[in-house]
Amino acid sequence: MASMTMAPMSRPRWFGLLWLLGLCAACQTARAQAPAGSPADAAVRVRVAQAELQREAGMDELIALAAHGSTEERVLALRGLGRIGAPTNAVASPVRSRSIDSMLAALSAPEPAVVAAAAAALGVVSALDGVELGVDAELTAALARAGAGKASVLEALGNAGSAETQPALAAALADGSTAEVAALALGRHGRRTIPLSADARAALIATTSHADAGVRYAAVYALAREAQAPEDAAVSNALWARLTDSSADVRAQTINALNRRKALAAAAPSGAQPERLLYDLNFRVAVEAARALAANDNTKALVSNALGRWFTALTLGASASFAQVITEAEKALATTPLSAADQAALTELASSAVQARTLPALTRGWIECLAQQGLVRAQPEPDYATVSACGLADEWRLPLVAELIDAGIGSLDTRRNALAALLAHKDPRVRSAGVGVLGALAKAGEDSDRGYALQQLVAALGANDLMVAAAAGEAASAVYELLSAEQQAELDAALLARVQHERDPEVGAALLTLVGERKLAAGAESCRAGLSGNPVLATAAAGCLKALGETLPEAAAVARLPALPADIDVAAVIGKQLRWHLETSRGEIEIALRPDVAPWTVATIAALSKRGTYDGIAFHRVVANFVVQGGDPTESGYGGPGFAIPVEPATLSDSHGFVRGGVGVADAGRDSGGSQFFIMHGRAPYLDARYSWFGSVVRGQRNADALLMGDEVLRARVE
Repeated sequence: MASMTMAPMSRPRWFGLLWLLGLCAACQTARAQAPAGSPADAAVRVRVAQAELQREAGMDELIALAAHGSTEERVLALRGLGRIGAPTNAVASPVRSRSIDSMLAALSAPEPAVVAAAAAALGVVSALDGVELGVDAELTAALARAGAGKASVLEALGNAGSAETQPALAAALADGSTAEVAALALGRHGRRTIPLSADARAALIATTSHADAGVRYAAVYALAREAQAPEDAAVSNALWARLTDSSADVRAQTINALNRRKALAAAAPSGAQPERLLYDLNFRVAVEAARALAANDNTKALVSNALGRWFTALTLGASASFAQVITEAEKALATTPLSAADQAALTELASSAVQARTLPALTRGWIECLAQQGLVRAQPEPDYATVSACGLADEWRLPLVAELIDAGIGSLDTRRNALAALLAHKDPRVRSAGVGVLGALAKAGEDSDRGYALQQLVAALGANDLMVAAAAGEAASAVYELLSAEQQAELDAALLARVQHERDPEVGAALLTLVGERKLAAGAESCRAGLSGNPVLATAAAGCLKALGETLPEAAAVARLPALPADIDVAAVIGKQLRWHLETSRGEIEIALRPDVAPWTVATIAALSKRGTYDGIAFHRVVANFVVQGGDPTESGYGGPGFAIPVEPATLSDSHGFVRGGVGVADAGRDSGGSQFFIMHGRAPYLDARYSWFGSVVRGQRNADALLMGDEVLRARVE
């Protein structure tokens, strides 16, 4: 997406005007239409979806269909096998099972579509379960048989291939039809900590100047994520050249790449001015520039100097999404020592936010509170009062106080008093924030602080509120080493008592992992019980038993998802054209749902929306230029509808992936998603083949970009 010409730094009077006249930061995403299909097609899809829901118990049906069905049936069955994955008791690596063997056999099929589907399924197994399948030779050989589906095989080489497959990926960079997916695959190697070969790096460098913007983005993305990246002048020069790219995606990713490779700390080549990107008309580019430049002592002042200009533009009517630039800059500055000029800029910003009545209260509150938090960090004798009284509701404001405690800001008495207030608060979100920083105070304090931490952790592990117990599990790891043997035994007892009945996949898995780390033999029975639970829980349970020196059962119970509520019906959504309308406090967002890709997810969204589950729920997580996340009834990140749905990752065979406007399901691992969803600000290729993708924004992306933590879904409906 092209951006307008950037306003020169020397002429700030044009900055707000250009922003108002030509803002293109959130152009609408292309309308995505789901294929309706024939009744026969719908019947096949319902059959496959039902088999997927049975997980391992449905494998036999899918394996038979993958071997003997029509081409369409084989493609759908293979996709289902990939989503189910390897059996939960298959802990050896490389994994071999009947389902994996079925996918490998399909790689030799005469139909290119079947070959592509088999490769995609193998990639999903590897991405979802983090297993090394050892299928380099089979996938590389499949490239010649995949025909138009070659891109799916290249994607699978990124997810499941080793360094031995990089020559094939480097060669694919030279083909315009496969260059983008090959570069993204090399980026996935970086995410998997597989170093790039010299030849692959050289091919990526050449690809950064490709005529197609998507290919340039992919090449820059791969260089940004290179594992064990060496200092390389050729890479740096290629990246510097992309700062003025016509594509906002490329500019944003370039700043990210230069920052990751620590190239921004060096002197910029003649003519390169990364600071100009602070004033880019695309908010996502400006966000990345603010993060990167604030982390560099030589350029940090440029960010604090920009705060006033950004705020002025916002009050003059610039897109509300540019509040994300201001808040991200504040967060980045708060992690660095602030100069007097930085403090003056934040002081002025906080004052301006309080007075700017034309802006929404939530926008003003976040800007003010983050500015005050930064100023408290810089005080010689910090006083939390300004943060404790700034313009946000308790559940959003007081966790900022917890961050100050965690960072060791202020005297011990200041931190003790603030922590006590957090732990006594009626809102579990505030209490969980306090529990989460008990370790920081215990480490910095005295014996009495460690005793206090123990007391609070024991109480939190027994709490009814899931988020409080989850915070206790995370904090316990940091506190254990500070306690006496007698105190450790008391905390062990509280941990064991909680883990006996905890079945939430995410929290239960964390607690079982802690039982293993602590070598608590009394927890072995809880670990064995976890083997037949949700895959996330089962994986942690297996690890726990291994840590305890226990022998894993030769055949664990066949994993099944608990029955879903009766109103979640895939037959009611498959073959339908559906739109999800989210009326939010920033305006309406319309999403084209894709039951052909994620039938159980779409059926769940439809059922929960009809129930009114989403109405009045706040968005609890926003990461600028990444995602906005909501759908949690507890507004904490730990809540859900009371049941889990099967994961339905999408690959290139299914969709265009997690690009701007893509919508997915938040989860803690395989089959642990529920009602929580996220909307993409920008592209994130590493989410593909791992998270359920179920649709795209077709109207209201600018409203999605403007959402801040605390904004709400007023009403959700599917039509």
